[in-house]
Amino acid sequence: MASNRASRVTALADRAPSPTDGNVFLASLHTEHREQLLRFTRRLLPTDPHRAEDVVQECLFRAWRNSETLAEKGSVRAWLFTVARNLIVDWSRRDNARPVVFGDDDFDLLPGGTDFADEVVERCVVEEGLAQLTPMQREALEQVYRYDRTRQRAAVSIGVPVGTVKSRVHHARIAMTEVLACSGVTAAGW
Repeated sequence: MASNRASRVTALADRAPSPTDGNVFLASLHTEHREQLLRFTRRLLPTDPHRAEDVVQECLFRAWRNSETLAEKGSVRAWLFTVARNLIVDWSRRDNARPVVFGDDDFDLLPGGTDFADEVVERCVVEEGLAQLTPMQREALEQVYRYDRTRQRAAVSIGVPVGTVKSRVHHARIAMTEVLACSGVTAAGW
């Protein structure tokens, strides 16, 4: 069993190009094609010359890795340009598909320095509470608190007497307090 393994390793070593052959191939690729490949990638990436350099390096690395099959092919330059274009397209798609990742330090940069997760939870609780109000109560609360109108102006806007607006706001606040209390928010918190 050990002799089979040794013979397979020897066979793989015989098929692999020697390090000097690969280095000679890479050096010839570098001198013949690097400048044209770099010009090509810079045209495709005019705003990012560093990415263009990375693409050229990756193309040359892939060519070195596939040196046996490329030596048999006639047009290495066409292969390099195709690989470069495909790399640029793939990297662009990857960059556009990735979500923005925030670290713990990034949350300190938000306005107010507060954790926005708490705000999202509070908004959900408030939305839940508003959904349990009658449409008339919701409209009165919206006029008074969202639009910051006095009860008199809210009454004119809604088209009802001032006392009706006061009553609707009062009952809506009681209902909201109960809903928020069930969610763990105290009356002082809102």
